[in-house]
Amino acid sequence: MKRFAALLLAALLATPASAQSITITRTTTSTSTNTSAPMPSLTDVPAGWRVVSGRISAPNEVRLPSGSTVTLNIEDVTRLNAPSTTRLTVSFPSTRLSTPYQFQYNPARMNPRRVYAVTVRVTGPNGRLLYSSNKAQELPRSQNAVLNLKVTPAR
Repeated sequence: MKRFAALLLAALLATPASAQSITITRTTTSTSTNTSAPMPSLTDVPAGWRVVSGRISAPNEVRLPSGSTVTLNIEDVTRLNAPSTTRLTVSFPSTRLSTPYQFQYNPARMNPRRVYAVTVRVTGPNGRLLYSSNKAQELPRSQNAVLNLKVTPAR
């Protein structure tokens, strides 16, 4: 499990998320099957930044094909009749669902009058969609939030 966490951390740090003013941090993994995520520590978070963490889970525990990728998108969904605008994309490898995630972001880069939502896509090694969130969940506005995300099999 420690090797998986180190691989996940390396993959997260290798993404261009830092160019989006996002800092990816390692989550605390537990060996229990508890589906709720612990509240993240704020000791390493820059002043004014926010932390969102949680678990991405399917209806049942699922083993994913080797090389699968989980992609979280933060989207501006303010305009109902217009396509959403992706503000942030975070991708990391995973071999199972349920899997933990955590990201930090600077709310100064977000317009407080807009509505932001979080969506999830899980793709296989060939890029084929395996799972996705069937509805977007609003991005929490609290400084330290837990947001557990559910995905369903792609049709």
